[in-house]
Formats: sequence, structure tokens, C-alpha cells
Amino acid sequence: MASDTRGALVVVGSGPGIGSHVARTFSSHGFKRIILLSRDPSRLEKDAQFIRNKTPSANVSTLPIDLANTSGIPSALAQVDKALGDTPLEVVLFNAARVGPSTLVEWPMEELELDIKIKITGCYAVVQWAVPKLLAAKKSHKPAFLCTSGSIYKEPIPEVFSLSVCKAGQHNLVHSMHKKYKEEGVYCGMVVVGGVVADEHPECNAENIANKTWALYESRDDLQVEIVDP
Repeated sequence: MASDTRGALVVVGSGPGIGSHVARTFSSHGFKRIILLSRDPSRLEKDAQFIRNKTPSANVSTLPIDLANTSGIPSALAQVDKALGDTPLEVVLFNAARVGPSTLVEWPMEELELDIKIKITGCYAVVQWAVPKLLAAKKSHKPAFLCTSGSIYKEPIPEVFSLSVCKAGQHNLVHSMHKKYKEEGVYCGMVVVGGVVADEHPECNAENIANKTWALYESRDDLQVEIVDP
């Protein structure tokens, strides 16, 4: 049973699109303790202000993280621990990605390894850190681990094969978590966006995606929600 007081929301891979909009939507539903992480520290404060404009009472912290530097992830997450303080971790949104073309066969192996570090190894490192905290919060809160994805996890596009491969790996990881932890009181789910995120798109716009993410979190039944434009 969730308490009247929300725990913390941690967004790994904040930005002007999905990450900040999800944080803003969750803040409007009572999440006042929000921690944003990104490898681009310069835009984090803009994301934080975007949330405060919606919810002035929100306590928003920003921290840099470079998931490509796997050896540095533990120290970055230790800073999140400090920022959490006594606030239980209730929700994690993993939204980190490196998006761009990757030509099949011609894409350097080192670049594929970098993508895997960010999207799969990095995600798993966050999972290892988060799951014990989420399990500890289940008696008083509604803990969840959410991950954004794309329909390329099941319908790969050769021109962005590296992203397709990594999204398939992420989907497998979160699906495994969904099977393992649902009965233990921690919801794990995927937000699958089947297109380019843009304000002019009727479905694949950041605000709609954020609302669908909140609905998925609240329902806590299905593995995922799929969002596609007509």
C-alpha cells in the first residue's frame, strides 16, 4: 500500500524530451523529490527549472553521469545516495541513449561496444543499484523501474542496427525483471516509442509519452505500453 508521501524519482538520461517531461508529470502527481542525471551537465539545470515551473515545491537535484565510463558509475550512484538522503527510492526511469546512424558491417566494433556500455551495461549497473532500494520501499510506496525503448527492439532497422541491438538487449533485461520482481512488489516496465519524438506528432510527443508513462506506472499490470503515431 502506497503512503500519502511519495518517495524519490530518479531519471537516468534526462533531457529536453522524454526525461524532463516524465519528471514534470510525476512531480505534478506528488513526486516532490526528483534527481536528474545526464552526461551533459550544462542542460540539467534547464531540465530542473522546467520541472520547478510546473511544481514550484519540487526538490530537484542534478548530477552528472557518464555511463560509457563503467568504472565511474559506482561513484556517480554514490552521489545519488547522498542526494536521496532519507527519502526512499520509489521510481527509476532509465532513458539514457546515444542515437544516431550506424551502418551495418561498416560500424566500428569500438562504437558498438560503446553503445552497449551506455544502453545495456549502464542500465544493468543502475538496476543492480536500484532494485534493493526499490524492494525495501515496497511496504510503504509503489516502487517501479521503468525503461524507455523503441519498436526497433522487435523490428530492427539496419541503418541504426547498433541502437536496435541495444534496445533488444534492454527489453530482454527489463522483461526478465518484470517476471522476477512483479510478485515481489516492484513493477518493472517498458515505454516503447515507435517513432521520432517531436512536438508536432500526435502520439510521439514528449508530453503524451510522459502521460502514458504515468498511466503505465499507475496500472502496473502490463510489461509495456507502445506509443505510435497513426
